[in-house]
Amino acid sequence: MRLTTRGAAVLSGAVVLLAMGVALNLPLLRALAGIALGAVALAFVPTAGQLRLGVTRAVHPDRVDVGQPAFAELVVRNRTHTRRAGFTAVDEVGSQARPVRVRSLPPGGSARYRYELPTTRRGRVPIGPLTVERTDLLGLVARRQAAGGETHVWVHPRRHPVRLAEAGRARHHHEGAPPPHPMAGAMDLRAQPWCVVVLETRRDVLDADAFEAAVEIVASVLWAAAEQDRPVRLATTGGLVLDVRSGTTGLRAAANQLCLVGQDAGQDAAATLDLATVGARLGDGWFVHVGGPPGEAVAVQAARYAEGIAFDLSDTAESAGGLLTIRERDAAQALRRWNATMPR
Repeated sequence: MRLTTRGAAVLSGAVVLLAMGVALNLPLLRALAGIALGAVALAFVPTAGQLRLGVTRAVHPDRVDVGQPAFAELVVRNRTHTRRAGFTAVDEVGSQARPVRVRSLPPGGSARYRYELPTTRRGRVPIGPLTVERTDLLGLVARRQAAGGETHVWVHPRRHPVRLAEAGRARHHHEGAPPPHPMAGAMDLRAQPWCVVVLETRRDVLDADAFEAAVEIVASVLWAAAEQDRPVRLATTGGLVLDVRSGTTGLRAAANQLCLVGQDAGQDAAATLDLATVGARLGDGWFVHVGGPPGEAVAVQAARYAEGIAFDLSDTAESAGGLLTIRERDAAQALRRWNATMPR
């Protein structure tokens, strides 16, 4: 329970009036000071005690792609036998406070409120805690009371169409000669290829916008591979190595992980490449690098697979090291260009 800004002003004014009334021996000022002090004291009465409310909050849906709508639904029930005056419920949504004005409720009555949640950026958006705030009629005193727990909504990165060729090779419209495939003859065209995706998370490689586009490319490739029941592995220069299982559970776990991945100082790229390729079926499948210029080390690793591609979202012009490289900062456009290289 606390004084509001208005309550603090009234209390300060009452003290000033009282002091002036005493100093100047003016009964009127003393009377006005008494009225103001009484108003502040009485304001604590209607806000005393705990609210007997039933408050539930649900999030629908709790997993969305960037830009898709998500809502919180608040249900408030009056558990008393008397009318409950209106109040304000405040829900913490991310770094913002979302006020909901709850109308007066009859005995045993309930009300339902719905408000939109922010989904403009990828991430795990915390929702809550929920509090209710009561004030007196004059708005002099306010009391906040916890009324609901915490939950969250997963805002997954956007996904774009990706064509993973089941057999054959991409048409290598790229810079430089195509990389060698020392074990290409061992590729079984009927096999489901192993797809390894390496994401650059080092902040000195990509700016924030380019990194978000890189995550969208990674999400799109992971989905395309997993939906076709192809084993796929994600590795980042931040040290994450994740084998993505096909099916709803595996895709959801991968999507949640991509909600959390961020830029960092990173580690040596060679160590990441070694971790990414442990247990991979050499001479088979795809190797995908997403970040800046792939460089020679990436090209060497990619050459161990049937197909290799790099997405360069940086603003540099370094050599691609002979690897099929798409330079494009927009995720959708980059994947359209890749899809155009796939055999039909």
